[in-house]
Amino acid sequence: MGAVPDASASSNGTLLTAVALLAVAGLVLSRLFRLQVDPREPPIVYPTIPLLGHIIGMVRNGPLYFKTFGQKYTHPIITLPVLTSRTYLVLSPDLASQVQRASSTLDFVQLAVEALPRMAGVSKETKEIVDDPKSKEEGRERMVTQVIHGLMAPMLSPSKIGDIANIQLRHFTNFLNAIPNGHEVELFRFLSREITRASMESFYGPENPFALHPELVEEFWNWEGGLVGYMLGIFPKWTAKKAYVGLEKCVTAFVEYMQNNRHSQAYELLRRRQQFHQDEGISLEEQARLEIPMCLGINVNAGITVLWMMNHIFSRPVLLAEVRDEVQSNALLAPDLISFTALRDKCPLINSIYKESMRIAAPMTSGRYVVADTIVADTYLLRKGTVVQIAGPALHSNKEIWGPDAETFNARRFVYNWNGTRSSEDGTIVDSKANQVPAAAYRSFGGGSSLCPGRHFAQMEIVSLAALLVMGFDLEAPTGQDRVLWDPPMDDKRFPIAVIKPLNELNVKFMRRPGREDVRWKLEYY
Repeated sequence: MGAVPDASASSNGTLLTAVALLAVAGLVLSRLFRLQVDPREPPIVYPTIPLLGHIIGMVRNGPLYFKTFGQKYTHPIITLPVLTSRTYLVLSPDLASQVQRASSTLDFVQLAVEALPRMAGVSKETKEIVDDPKSKEEGRERMVTQVIHGLMAPMLSPSKIGDIANIQLRHFTNFLNAIPNGHEVELFRFLSREITRASMESFYGPENPFALHPELVEEFWNWEGGLVGYMLGIFPKWTAKKAYVGLEKCVTAFVEYMQNNRHSQAYELLRRRQQFHQDEGISLEEQARLEIPMCLGINVNAGITVLWMMNHIFSRPVLLAEVRDEVQSNALLAPDLISFTALRDKCPLINSIYKESMRIAAPMTSGRYVVADTIVADTYLLRKGTVVQIAGPALHSNKEIWGPDAETFNARRFVYNWNGTRSSEDGTIVDSKANQVPAAAYRSFGGGSSLCPGRHFAQMEIVSLAALLVMGFDLEAPTGQDRVLWDPPMDDKRFPIAVIKPLNELNVKFMRRPGREDVRWKLEYY
């Protein structure tokens, strides 16, 4: 009688065969679809998983994925195969500067145009108008370029923003003066929502959609919070429902705003922008959709940045005392009056804390679309139809650029130089030309043609609000909590649309400073 076959051995053999077949199939696919590169292109870094590996890495690790390349490779730029194409990743400030200068063939505007339908549900017809395909043959600037550089940048310059700055600052003082002593809040939600209300009033007027429909503040933040999922475009009505509903409610309110000519109350920049859209034949609903990305720019970053500033200052008692002394000595024009101009020009420490907070929490990646084959730095070929990205997470954590403490907060990193100063081995910052950081290494506001036109307004509102919070209040542990849980972990495994948010809540109690309980604070631009 013959032996009975071993069932477990048979199943193991089947499993091994299947694994071997999968391995062979993976090898075949990898070679079949292996990217064909020109030897002049940047060095190529293949993923472990063919085709999808880099996409999976970005989804899993967010900005940290780009950071690892900066730590692993010394090349100034690398090529990442993505599906059957490639993305170029810039890891050097010198090369970042070269990319920024090649704006005629490395186009930021095209990426912005491509993002519009994904961000706000803009129609193909509107995208075509914004894309402005005839501009090149007619020898003129594209519509988006005219709006960004011809309208927004001049109207948001320091010499132009005084009026809307004072509206914003007046809103802040009314808000903070009304805080009851002992008021307990979750700090991010508390600050971000009120900054949203202030910015909407400053830019869109007292009868802005969020003022007439206060519930829209949360609907807007629902859209912002789910924006990455919404932009994937995979049935967002169901897969990113909160973002979809929030967006549609905001669009409906903006249609009403425009139908009732409330745009006449808005800042001149937005009135001219809306007229520009109307002259180009964009429908009323589509104009309303184009306002939502604008709201993203003016509403989101400030609240998160102020949160991180408060975290860094109040968690360090010595630094808190130093900031208070600096503001008291240089920017307090009267016992109750803080001047932003004095803060900006005479208070280097609080401005350094502002920039350092953004260096850590806003390591933005700046993209360019390659519209024609381009050689950068007389060395590297960037192929037409691809994307080149300046990797902010890698640049902001580079110890060769910033010093040995590059990955941690250093309050004085920007005291001597607006671009930053490399720290010494012991973490001290010494004023030295040799240690000045290249301008292109700091990516929180982009750079070159994508440099954020609203950066001056952002500095004004963030630094002013931070100064008033520091001068007017102590932030203590809420009831039932023995201490404030400073330094919440950052939600840095998701690619942020804006500044990285905290992963956990930061709960505090607002206590008016002894001897200043009855002060009615004022903030002014000049």
